[in-house]
Amino acid sequence: MEQRYHALRTIGTIYRVMGYIVLVLTILAVIAICGVSIISGTALESASQQFGFNSSGSGLAGGLFGGLIASIFAILYGGFVALSLVALGEGVYILISIEENTRKTALIIDNQNKITPTETQP
Repeated sequence: MEQRYHALRTIGTIYRVMGYIVLVLTILAVIAICGVSIISGTALESASQQFGFNSSGSGLAGGLFGGLIASIFAILYGGFVALSLVALGEGVYILISIEENTRKTALIIDNQNKITPTETQP
C-alpha cells in the first residue's frame, strides 16, 4: 500500500527530533548550572574572605545548594517539554496508523462483500 500523508509524517518526525534536542540541551544546561554554581560559590567565598568576613565554607555550600535546586527545576521543566514534544510527534504517527488500519479494514470488508453477497431472508 502506498504511503500517504507525507507532510504529517514530516511534522511528526520534526516534533520527535525537537524533543530529543530539548532533552540533550536540558542535560547540558543542568551540567552548566552545576558548574556555574560551584564556581560562583567559590568566588563568593573568596570575595567575602578578602573583605574580612569569615564565611567558613558557606559560599561553596550555598552555591552547591542553589545549583542543586536550580538543576532540579531545570530537569523537571526540560524533561516535561522534551516528553511533550516527543509525545506530540508520536501522536501524529498514531493518528496516521489508525487511518491506515481503518482504510485496510474497509477494503477487506468491501472485498468480502463482493465475493460472498449476503442473502436476504423472505
